[in-house]
Amino acid sequence: MKKWTDTEIVEAVAQHDAAMMERFYRDSKAYFCSHAGALFVAEDQVDDIFQEAMVHLWREIETHRIENCNGVLCRWSDGQPQPMTSSLMTFLLAIAKRKHWELLRKDSRLELTDDNAVLDALDRSRYAADTETAAREASEERERVVADAVLAMSDRCRQILTLFYYEQRSLDEILALRPENTSKVGLKTSKYKCMQRLREVVRQRFAQLHLI
Repeated sequence: MKKWTDTEIVEAVAQHDAAMMERFYRDSKAYFCSHAGALFVAEDQVDDIFQEAMVHLWREIETHRIENCNGVLCRWSDGQPQPMTSSLMTFLLAIAKRKHWELLRKDSRLELTDDNAVLDALDRSRYAADTETAAREASEERERVVADAVLAMSDRCRQILTLFYYEQRSLDEILALRPENTSKVGLKTSKYKCMQRLREVVRQRFAQLHLI
């Protein structure tokens, strides 16, 4: 099948080309699902986060904020079209990552008892969303927190999560690599508990650093 360029996709979506829109949606879903693990998106959240990110991207194209500028993919910022440095797929992942942080922030909000701290954190997150430099710095800090949290986990949890989320190994493959896990059910339970523990540590650290 022909591999369409991002500029061709943007034009087709803006013109409501049904066949292209269906193809782009399907390809985007496959791409997102293959990378969701690296974003530490829980299995039961994949569909919701993808849909929110896809709607956001769709809206940017339909409102011509993202468009074809003489063969170059551009995004309007401060009243001017700026060449995009990422593909549509990587831009979709960036949106999904922000949606994921927003979800973590929502889940963690009850842990912040100081009203001023909540308002300060929300102000910072809004500013980061509107300022690319600030957003990049905040994203890098969050990634560092997650990386530190993973390194601080037990060898068992770190290996299970690394094999499943980063190396995209199946449960059967992990069982073969970890004979100490004797059943798929037991491995799934271990993966779930390790992931819950990691999320809790990350949420607490995000709150301490006002990243939520």
